[in-house]
Amino acid sequence: MLYSIVPDEEIWTEEAFDSSFHEVEIDGCMMQVEPIDAARGRVVRILSTDPQAYLNPAFQPGSVVLMQNHRV
Repeated sequence: MLYSIVPDEEIWTEEAFDSSFHEVEIDGCMMQVEPIDAARGRVVRILSTDPQAYLNPAFQPGSVVLMQNHRV
């Protein structure tokens, strides 16, 4: 059961997923990245369960990371 002031149509839409984002692992941290070009991407959110990943200023949302040596 979900209690929210947001209408059901906005919560349960299929269009909410943006396929332009990629899930990558950089330096052992799994994150969602929006590609800028072939070598760089902008961090959208961290998907890691490691609390230390959230304290790393290089991985904060909006930061630009190099995606050359990443694992998808």
